[in-house]
Amino acid sequence: MLKLLLVAGGGFVTNFAIQIAAGVLIVRMVNGPGVRWLARNRLAGAVQTLSAVSFALLLTFFIQIAIWAGIFRALHQFDDMETAVYHSAVNFATLGYGDIVMAAPWRILGPLEAICGNLTLGIAVGVLVSALRVIQGSER
Repeated sequence: MLKLLLVAGGGFVTNFAIQIAAGVLIVRMVNGPGVRWLARNRLAGAVQTLSAVSFALLLTFFIQIAIWAGIFRALHQFDDMETAVYHSAVNFATLGYGDIVMAAPWRILGPLEAICGNLTLGIAVGVLVSALRVIQGSER
């Protein structure tokens, strides 16, 4: 049980650190004077800004999915990385197909990764809202 808590805790801490660091960096970049001017004064600039923010957030999700997949591989739950990434993505996105499951002692990591995915998605929504506020000109 202690090993399970340590593994899950490590996954959570790593994922949140990535998402928070990326969120802070993205918000700072969007608040830069050049990006702020471009995003506020041209529709194309607003689209470019939100597209870049969305892409950066999607990249952080892929990284987090890969980290969880690496954890699953390190625990010898899957024979290949492709299956581990698929299982991780299904958990992270809370799809819950159930077509692939881990061994009983580690099975709880699936729902825990889903909770982590939901929480980091919440952080990502905050980053998008911040970018939208910059585009609308309501942030200084």
